[in-house]
Amino acid sequence: MIRNFFSLFLMGLVVTGLGLPSFAQGQDTPVAVVSLVWGAVTVKHQDADYKPARWLEPIFPGDQVRTTGPGSKLLVTYFFDKHQEVVGPDLVADAQAKTLTKTEGKSDIRRDAARQPFGAGGVESPFVYTHKLVQDDFAGADAPGAMEKELATLKSRVRPTFPPSFWWQTNGASEYEISIAQPGVEGGGWTKKVTGNQYKLTLDEANSLLKGVNYDWTVKGNGETVVASYPFKLLTLPLKKWYNEQVGAFNDSRNLDKLQRNQWTDYLLVCAQVNEVDRSMEIIEKMRQLDPKNPRIYRALTRIYILKGCPAHAKSAHDQLVALGGRDPIYP
Repeated sequence: MIRNFFSLFLMGLVVTGLGLPSFAQGQDTPVAVVSLVWGAVTVKHQDADYKPARWLEPIFPGDQVRTTGPGSKLLVTYFFDKHQEVVGPDLVADAQAKTLTKTEGKSDIRRDAARQPFGAGGVESPFVYTHKLVQDDFAGADAPGAMEKELATLKSRVRPTFPPSFWWQTNGASEYEISIAQPGVEGGGWTKKVTGNQYKLTLDEANSLLKGVNYDWTVKGNGETVVASYPFKLLTLPLKKWYNEQVGAFNDSRNLDKLQRNQWTDYLLVCAQVNEVDRSMEIIEKMRQLDPKNPRIYRALTRIYILKGCPAHAKSAHDQLVALGGRDPIYP
């Protein structure tokens, strides 16, 4: 589910069973993300030095951003209401929980209006930005054949339209068991045996599910897990309308060949907030093609693999992040 980006003070290095670094907790959850950078822009996370700001850089309360020289600007998007702030040239600003505050410089910070029509609590915190990694996220990552076994799950798709529909890769079974469960709620799910490798719920089956609620789905066949459990949200009508409007605006810009990087960031944020896991993965893969050496891309990719139930691929993405010089703490 969409649950809970980062530079934490390194308290100690622990060798885990995954061979991944583990850090003591030291910083808050990020509250915003760098959507676009012009010119010379740096960011200082707590207990760290200034470094160049990159696309998808997480912003935490207490961080400091700095633009240097004419033409240098920074676009930051806040998660809680999706409003944006543009930091002008030659300016230093401190990050607060809900806004940036200028501390030095003659230019200004331009703030736009909130773009989230449902209020601060209308959608959930975007997992691909805010989730703090823990060792359990990578459980089973080093099991023999784990990468290969996860391929079927990676190829599966859920469309959270109404009624929702599901597709998975066949493993030769004559019958499959598809299950939908509301996490943490007994009896809040649905199970059915079907033939073929796709299924669309009937209206009665869909109406038995609560709208605006996160569900996990999984598929088994021949006694094997074909699709590892991963989430989707059955959207309410207002949320679906808002989501479709955001997708339509993105596609219009893409068709006109006018997309900028901040629009990719916005699109990922929208999909993450409504638990569109499969489309989020497609967006991140495209972002990786646009900026293949950016460790922040692999930070988001790590989390979407975790969300999709693919810990071996998550570990591989995290390894790539570290190889590119990124820091992404893993807690016990």
